[in-house]
Amino acid sequence: MFCNTLKEAAWPSGPHPQKVKGKGKNPRLIIFSGFWSAVSIIIRIFAVWIMEEKKSIYQLAAEWGIPFGLYLTCIAMSMIFADWFIPLNLISIILMLCTPLVVYYFQRRKFIIDDGFTEHAGLWMLGIMLFILGTVLASLFVYLVLTYVRPNFMYEQAQAAIKAYQAIPEWRDGEVVKTLQMMIDKRMMPTPIESVFNAFWFITFGGSVLSAITAAIARRTIKNRRRNRQQ
Repeated sequence: MFCNTLKEAAWPSGPHPQKVKGKGKNPRLIIFSGFWSAVSIIIRIFAVWIMEEKKSIYQLAAEWGIPFGLYLTCIAMSMIFADWFIPLNLISIILMLCTPLVVYYFQRRKFIIDDGFTEHAGLWMLGIMLFILGTVLASLFVYLVLTYVRPNFMYEQAQAAIKAYQAIPEWRDGEVVKTLQMMIDKRMMPTPIESVFNAFWFITFGGSVLSAITAAIARRTIKNRRRNRQQ
């Protein structure tokens, strides 16, 4: 019934348009078929989401990716505003050092939910998805801050680096200082969107490597505890 309704909306009256020789398929038919395929896929995914008793890795990653994204956002905001409030430097370092523990916590929860039957590849994929979704969320906040709150952030950091290098006599006239000054003068520093994309690829790659390590530790730790309890 729903399919017939969509067809009536696509062709309000009269017979279906006939294919014209030499001009390929009707554009409305192509648009409708593509739209209906997308709708059917979404309906199937939603049905599987509702009917599954145990949530899949991707469902858990979607749920846990939001708090993990907020965690990554806190790290990014601490680094961006550290020059305004010095203690944020220490906070950002502590949060970065605690990132493996946070990933380990989520992977351990998944391993417990599956009663210890999750393979290493599954926990690794969970960590990768957490980093991808979390980084997307954090990147959105970082882009908004660098665009509307601190549009000159990259140039301010370059100026601060030049001052730090000039404070050291051996590096005062070095190539690093000249290069940074040239990039500032010619407005060659990365734009907010370039900075966000570079950070996205770096964090997701580093997160995938980190997730492989924490996944192995999560499985081994829980298995050792169960063996000790049985003994």
